Amino acid sequence: MSASATYTTLYSFREERRRLYRRVRVDITGLASGANTIAHGITKRESPAQGAVPIEELALLTSNVAVHRTQAADSTNLYYTVDSGSGTTISVFVTV
Repeated sequence: MSASATYTTLYSFREERRRLYRRVRVDITGLASGANTIAHGITKRESPAQGAVPIEELALLTSNVAVHRTQAADSTNLYYTVDSGSGTTISVFVTV
């Protein structure tokens, strides 16, 4: 079983230097035991053809297993490792 992800933009905000950020929830299902690479599908607002690199990640477990980030996200993927159990689901809140 391969992991799949869907994302929802929750809100947008500006920092004091006027840069616009988005807070996005990525719902991931079907994680397998071990390392997982999950395509997040989040694109840049100003250039929808390019992937956005999350600057912050916060994972919330929706299953009863230990999940941790394997490495920092890039413009196409999130990386998480599941210690035990397959079919695990998590929600990851990212800022882009």
